[in-house]
Amino acid sequence: MPGPILHSKFDSKNAHLASAILSLDTHQVQVKSVHPSQASLNTAFNLDKSNKVSNLAWISISQDSVELLALCLENGSILIYSPYTNDIISELTTPANVAVLDFHYSKVTKTAWSCDVQGGIYEWDVISYKLLRSFKMNEFVESVESINRISSCIFNSEPHLLLASNSICLYNLKTKEVSKTFPGHIQPINSIVSLQDGMFLTSAKGDRFINLYELNKTTTKAIFVAQDAVVSLAIGSNSRESVLAAIVENGSVEVFNGPLSDANLPVATPSRKKRKQVGAITHSANSTIKLARSPAESKNPQDLNLVINAITVQDDSLLFTWLESGTIPFFDSVKWTESGNYLLRQSKTIIKNKADLKPSHSASEHGHDVAASKLYNESHAVVNDGTSLADIDDESDEETLAEKFDKLAMNKQQPQRKRKLEENRNGISLSIILSQALQNNDHSLLETVLQTRDPQSIQNTISRLNPYSSVILLDRLSERIQRQSSRFTQLNYWLKWILVIHGSVIASLPNLNSKLYSLHSVLAKKSDTLPRLLELQGRLNLLYDQSSLKQASKEPELEEGEEEVEYIEDLDDAQFNGEIDVDIDDEASEESDMSGEEDDYEEEDDDGEKEQIASIEDLENASDVEI
Repeated sequence: MPGPILHSKFDSKNAHLASAILSLDTHQVQVKSVHPSQASLNTAFNLDKSNKVSNLAWISISQDSVELLALCLENGSILIYSPYTNDIISELTTPANVAVLDFHYSKVTKTAWSCDVQGGIYEWDVISYKLLRSFKMNEFVESVESINRISSCIFNSEPHLLLASNSICLYNLKTKEVSKTFPGHIQPINSIVSLQDGMFLTSAKGDRFINLYELNKTTTKAIFVAQDAVVSLAIGSNSRESVLAAIVENGSVEVFNGPLSDANLPVATPSRKKRKQVGAITHSANSTIKLARSPAESKNPQDLNLVINAITVQDDSLLFTWLESGTIPFFDSVKWTESGNYLLRQSKTIIKNKADLKPSHSASEHGHDVAASKLYNESHAVVNDGTSLADIDDESDEETLAEKFDKLAMNKQQPQRKRKLEENRNGISLSIILSQALQNNDHSLLETVLQTRDPQSIQNTISRLNPYSSVILLDRLSERIQRQSSRFTQLNYWLKWILVIHGSVIASLPNLNSKLYSLHSVLAKKSDTLPRLLELQGRLNLLYDQSSLKQASKEPELEEGEEEVEYIEDLDDAQFNGEIDVDIDDEASEESDMSGEEDDYEEEDDDGEKEQIASIEDLENASDVEI
């Protein structure tokens, strides 16, 4: 399939379109409603880089059940995706670990079947999502290496499987043997559709032929020849008419009128036949549908032929889709029958103008959204209070100084309760806006409210919000957290106060598990990272303590009060050679004795000096007669 679209299919009710899109280096699954309404779906889910989608299929158990989407992966797994919760609800793992090529829910066996590139066939329970049984196709047919497509039918009142590689094998589920083998295509089969009245259609990759088979015969009943290689096909019928639509490689649709009735089929000339099969009737297309831009908007060759990605038959119309701006699907339909007459009998080109995807002026001005209430026009505003220069008198009454002091005193004595009410006014206005955004599904207005970071305003808003609206708000918050995990810190306050204030009411609601499944999955993913973060924090603390300890051990230790040591090299050498024995205690005592002798000697010198000084003083005091 050309462009970023890898696979694209409508559901059984033709209400939703599922697409697998290549987004940078990852695969993205998108589900979009065909008819926009109040409860329309527009979800997108990004897979891990290791998960590559090889095919997708809708699972429709009953008309009233919620349809799920099976995503076939190249690593051997099948993801069951719920568009309503925008999350993976289960994973089916095959023991082969090879690419799964197709997934089919059988209304005959009430179970699901899958096939892989090694020819493995697997049966799954769609309630418990457990593997029921498995077998290899090469155990029955040695030439079959892989099974590309799988379908189911009833033949001789017994359930059978249609297993397609290049040829088609009819496998009996009761006897566990191959009942028949139908001749197929040269290339691998890419589409197989089981019809009523014991017939089925096949098309192959790179092949222009669509074969119609009957289960009673092993030969081809009819061959429909397209002008280009067939990519996908769709068939539908009413009480009398039937139509076959095939998307070819150039992006156009070729229509075959009455494929199930031989009377309405034009026969091609033998000169144009590319293959000859006995008993097969070859038919060419009755009409070709193309999409193109208007001549004024055509700027490149791609504008002359817009690619149609998927097609289905809806009552008397053909519903198809194409992309605008590379990723946005658009839908349209064309009638193929009316009052028992076929309307598509010649080629038709439908002009499609470029979609205006830019926001309108009213939506972008001042950040205002179209879905929100209109902003008022100031030119129509009536001023009930104010100042007009024409009405001012020369002698206007002004407040006296005493009145101004009285006002100041009244403002100081304002009750605390009134101040709290004024502080909470912002919360009241946010609750009204939030209720409007949730009721009208206005994402732009809701995003404006969620930008509030004031905890007091958030608490006041949630306290005045309807408890039943808080469940819807929880879903909106979980969607935003899942898309942008960096916003969890901002939206954490909203989650906290919703659970604190409305937790008792939410717990009493029925079907709580289904309503809060998406939020639980988001919070579970967040909580799974907590043990790793705690482990990382412990390791970082250990490294920090070790570095601090090493740094502290390298610092020199300062010894306070340490005396200088006198080293005598001759004495040390004599002691080393054994010439003298010196005891440390003796040396210390000798040093103390020497210091004591020195002190005594100093004291004696001091006493001698004092005696000498005293004798001189006596001489000075002596009289001349004595001298």
